[in-house]
Amino acid sequence: MPFTMPSERVQRQIDRLLDQVEEAVNRDAWDEVTEKASRVLAVDPDNSDALAFIAMAGGDAAGENSNRGDGSSPPTAESDTPTSFADGRYEVTGFLGEGGK
Repeated sequence: MPFTMPSERVQRQIDRLLDQVEEAVNRDAWDEVTEKASRVLAVDPDNSDALAFIAMAGGDAAGENSNRGDGSSPPTAESDTPTSFADGRYEVTGFLGEGGK
């Protein structure tokens, strides 16, 4: 099936959902991050932002593993440096930077 761009109306909905995902990240609401990013992927399966947010939340595109199993939130600067996440599906090879403070 050839790639088609979403209509302006659909793109506005995607953008609105991604804004809500960002707000959920700021509140550490990881289940909400996974749920809303999954809704974006239902419309645009290759949306790189939604895929990145799901990876950040520790889940996969189907919404599985969204609670991280151990109830923890994503690693912070104070925690141990992770070597992988999402049940080993992704390997951390380096960090781009740290928080702004």
